[in-house]
Amino acid sequence: MSGSAAAKAGGDLPGVVADAEGRTERTRPSGGFPGLPRLRRRTVITAGAVVVVLGAELVLVAPHAGRAAGELGHGRFEWLLPALACEMVSMMMFARLQRHALGVDGLRVGLGPSVAMVFAGNAVGATLPGGSLVAITYRAYRMRSWGANVSQIGFAHAATGVLSTIALALLAGVAHLLAGDSSQILPAALQIAALCALTSAALALFRRPAVLRRPVHALFRLVHRLRRGAVGQTTADGILDELAAMRTSPRFWGRGLGFALFNWGADFACLLAVCHAVGARPASSTALFAYIAAMTAASAMPLLPAGIGTVDAALVLTLHHGGVPTGVATAADLLYRTITPGLVAVAGWILLIRQRRRRARPEGPYDPGGGPRTDPAGSPAPVTTGMTV
Repeated sequence: MSGSAAAKAGGDLPGVVADAEGRTERTRPSGGFPGLPRLRRRTVITAGAVVVVLGAELVLVAPHAGRAAGELGHGRFEWLLPALACEMVSMMMFARLQRHALGVDGLRVGLGPSVAMVFAGNAVGATLPGGSLVAITYRAYRMRSWGANVSQIGFAHAATGVLSTIALALLAGVAHLLAGDSSQILPAALQIAALCALTSAALALFRRPAVLRRPVHALFRLVHRLRRGAVGQTTADGILDELAAMRTSPRFWGRGLGFALFNWGADFACLLAVCHAVGARPASSTALFAYIAAMTAASAMPLLPAGIGTVDAALVLTLHHGGVPTGVATAADLLYRTITPGLVAVAGWILLIRQRRRRARPEGPYDPGGGPRTDPAGSPAPVTTGMTV
C-alpha cells in the first residue's frame, strides 16, 4: 500500500492517525471522563469539592443570612481602617519571613518584590482551583526568576512552614492560658518540641549527603520513570550538595519565628477588629480559638481556594460556641473574609496585570554586539528595580 493510500485508510479509521510516510498510530479517544487531561480532571474534582462544601455551608448559614446582613447594616465601620492596617502588617510580615528564609544561602531580595509576590500568590491561591498549592507554585516560580536554585526554594518553603506551625502552636498555648485551661499547655509544648526535634534531625541529615544519595537516587529514578523522563542523577547530587552547604544559626530561627508570630498576630488582630465592627465582644480566648480553628481548617484542605467553606464554618461555629450570636458571628466572618482573601486578592491580581503589561511593553532596540540596551537617543537604557511580581 502506498503512503497516500495508507494515510487515507488510516484517516478513515476511528482513533487512527497516519503520518505523511504512511505510518499509523492509534490514539486514545478523547470522549469521556477518563480521557480528560490530568489537569482538567483535577480542576473538575476541585470544583466539585468547592460546590459540595459551599452547598452544605449555604444550607447551614441560610437561616442566619438575614440577621448577618442586619448586623452589617448597623456596623461600626470605623473599625475597618484598623482591620485593613493589621492585615497589611500581616502580609508584610509573611513577606519578610519568606525573604528571610530565602536568604539563608546568601540570596538577597528586596522587600518590595517580596511583598508583591505574597499578594500575588495569595490572589492566585484564593481564586484558582488548587488553593495554597497553586500559591506555593507561583511563589516558587517567582523565586526561580530571582536566581534561587531548587534547594533554596525548597528550604524557604519548608522553613516557612515549620516556623508558621510553631508560631500557631504557641498561639494555641496562649489561648489555653487565657481560657484558664493550663492542662493543655504540656501537650502544646510537646508538639513544639517534637517539631523542633524533627527539624533538627532533618538538618543534621542534610549535612551528610552520602547517607542520602542512594535513597534520593532511587526516588529520582521512580519519579522519572513515572513521568517517562530521563534519570537525573546529576540533579539529585547537586540538590544534596546544595542542601549540605546551607548553614542556619539559632539567630536565623529566632528571627524567623518572630516574623511568623507577627504574621499570625496581625491577622488575628484583623479578626478582632471586624468583630468589634459588627458589635461582637468575644472573649480574647474565644476569638483566638476561633482564629486557630479557622487556620487549621484552611491547612487541612489545601486544595480549596482560600479554604472556602471550611474556614467560614470553623470561625462561625467557634465564635457561636463562645457565646457570640450566630448572626453576629456570620457577619464578622463575612467582613473578615471580604478583607482577606477578598481585598488581598484584588490587590494581588492588580499586581499580576501590571506585570503582564510591563512584560508586553516593547523594550529598547537589541544590540547585536552584546552591549547594553539603548534608547532611541543612543544612551544606555536605565535599569529599574521596584515592586515587581
